[in-house]
Formats: sequence, C-alpha cells, structure tokens
Amino acid sequence: MEMYMWIIVLVILMAALIFLFVKPGNIKAPSVKGHGRIEFYSKGMDAGFSLSEINLLWTASQKAELENPPSIYGSVEELDKAINQITGGKKFADLKGNDPETVILKKLFEYRKKVEMSRPKYRSGLKSTRNIAIGQRLTIRADGIGVYSSKVVENEQSYLTITIPIGDTLPGGFSWRQGRINIYFWRKDDAGYFFQTKLIDRFYDRKNLHFHVHHSDNILRSQKRKSVRANASIPARMFPLKTLDEANQWMESSPGLSCLIVDLSEDGAAMKIGGRGKKNQPFKLQFKIRDEILVVSGAVKRVNYKSKEDESTLHVEFLPPSELTRMAILSYVFDIDRKRANSDDEFRQDTLSVISGVTPEPHSDNTLAEEETANTEVAFDSDKEDNLSEDETTEAIAEVEEIQELEEIETVEELESVP
Repeated sequence: MEMYMWIIVLVILMAALIFLFVKPGNIKAPSVKGHGRIEFYSKGMDAGFSLSEINLLWTASQKAELENPPSIYGSVEELDKAINQITGGKKFADLKGNDPETVILKKLFEYRKKVEMSRPKYRSGLKSTRNIAIGQRLTIRADGIGVYSSKVVENEQSYLTITIPIGDTLPGGFSWRQGRINIYFWRKDDAGYFFQTKLIDRFYDRKNLHFHVHHSDNILRSQKRKSVRANASIPARMFPLKTLDEANQWMESSPGLSCLIVDLSEDGAAMKIGGRGKKNQPFKLQFKIRDEILVVSGAVKRVNYKSKEDESTLHVEFLPPSELTRMAILSYVFDIDRKRANSDDEFRQDTLSVISGVTPEPHSDNTLAEEETANTEVAFDSDKEDNLSEDETTEAIAEVEEIQELEEIETVEELESVP
C-alpha cells in the first residue's frame, strides 16, 4: 500500500515539474478538433504537399474560416477560398518567385486544375451517334473541297436527320452520295468527336432540305485539351508581329487593334475582331484582369469569318506565359473570387473598333452545298464499318482538336433554306 502512495506522489511531482518548466505557449495545440487537423495534414501529404506548404495551407484555411478544412483537398469551393485568401488581393506581378506564398500558389493552381479535370464532365463521353443531342452543330469536311456547317434536327433510332451542309461552293458533278461523309462536332463541357456515315436520302421539311444519314457506333472521341477554359468578355489590344521572334512581355503604348476575348485559358483564347483575320498571324495581346495588365504572345490557329457582320473569330494559341501571368489567367478561369459568378465582372462587351486590319485571307462565298437530284437510298450497315487506320485516326483527332472551340463560343447563323 505504501508503495502505491509513493507512486502517486511521484506522478504528482512530475506533473508539477512539467507545469513549472514548460510554458503553455510552447505546446502547439490545434485550434480546432485534433482529428480535423490530423486529417488535414494527412490528406495534404497524400496530395503531394510538403509540411511547410501544408502549414501555410492550414493558416489560409483558418483565415478563410473554412468549416471543414480537410475538404480543401477535394472541394473546388473550399480550395478557391484558400487560394483567394493566400493571394490576399495582391497583384500577381508583385509576387516574388521564391517566396513561400508564390511557391504554394503554383502548387495550388496545379492542384486546382487537377481537381477540375477529374470532374465527370471531363471524363465521360458519347459511344454512339444515337446519343447526340438535337441542335448539335456539326462540321462536315469534304476532302479537297471545303468545310461545311450543319446541325442535328432529329435523332431517331434508325437514322440521324441533319440540315443540308452549307459552306464552300461544290464542284460540278459532286454528290454527297459518292462516299462516306466525315463529320466532326464539339460537345459542350465534354470533348471533340469524329465519325463517318453515309447518306440514306434527302427530303424536304416544308421548304427546308434535310439529309437522313446512318448512325454510327464507331465514334472517335478526342479528349478535351489539357487546359481549363472559361467564357469571357474582356476588351483587349492585339499587336500583329512579323514573327514570333519579336514576342516579349513588355507593355505596348501604341493603340493596336481593338478585340474582345470571348474565351480564355492558360494556353489560348478565342477573340472577336472586326474585319477578316489571317491564319498563322503572330501577335502580342494586352488585356486587363482584376486591375492587372497582362501581356501574352502567340499565333492565330484558325479564323472564322462572318461576312454579314464583317467580323472574325480568331482561335489563338499562346506561347507559354510566365508563371505569374499564368496564375493570373487561372485566377480568372477558376473565378477564385467569384466575381464572374456574382455578376461583378468589370469587363463589358465594347463595340469592336478596328484601328488597322489584320492581313486578310482570300474570300470565299457561302453557298448551299447540294445540287443533287437523285433520291435513292444507299445501304449502310454501321456494324460493318471499316475501322480507321492509325494514320486516319491521328488525322481525325487533329481535325477534331482544330475545331474544338467553335461549337461552344460562336453563335452560328441560321442555315439557309432551299427554295
């Protein structure tokens, strides 16, 4: 019994010594439930962050008053709050490359992008043309002849109904019945697709001429590009260059060409500009995001010209921007401060005023693309389609990627009717 008494006294003495010599401030007790903090650090390590980075993330999550800090590693909403807290309203141009905050922001934006790209809308896709939505816009390419626009007006179990293709003038003797029809389309929030089909017949719906085409279960999906993009309405200035060797990140004082960014990502954009644009034109682009002027350079990859409005949509690809410029663009794309979501966007759609034009491309008139008179059915069995060769598949993917933005960011004119 006496021995137990001595043990109790010893324990009390040890507790007293700890209380006297160890200051409470030196004990790093979590400000929230221990389990939540342990989970936060565990998930942070699993996500590839270092201990010092997780410490910074923890501080940001506390300042952002996140109800469930560990959710930062899976919730877009919580992750954006933390990023917005770390930036603290600073301009990205004022960040120092080696500062801990800059380093963690780089990782956070990469992680934010990874979370975004893992969403189901980026991973699922169509397996058959029977699932194409009514109203889906189509791009039809006739080898060596031209590019034509169409859209789906009916999708029945045994056939697909599309509007008559409109585009470049067809040569004499051409018939859509001569072979397979190559069709490309971009499905919103998904990816680009390609399939081949054959014409069954054509018919008049009131006064409009439509095509019935066969379905296909051999549909090729081109994964959406690796960058996330967002709709935009950002006034910008474009400065044509002779070559990309002239590209730099200096701000220009000359007026340049007025344009409007209608779609933006870290590696490219779509822009509306008055007049006819020129494919492969090198350029510098200067625009403002969240009171910060950004400068990028690149080249025009594709031009879509509307003669009625005398306006072009330029699909451009950027040279790799600086890390700080990239983060500034991503802050807009991800809308980390929710200004766009709350309709608090300072950018308004100004009337395009071209100060001087971009070198034009040859003009081609839009005409109806069908002069056939025959109306016999062509047999086509989708189950017996020839598989594309490796070269044909590569070429088809390239074609899909070339038109991938078109269906999402442009309002296509109503297709003309056949008299």
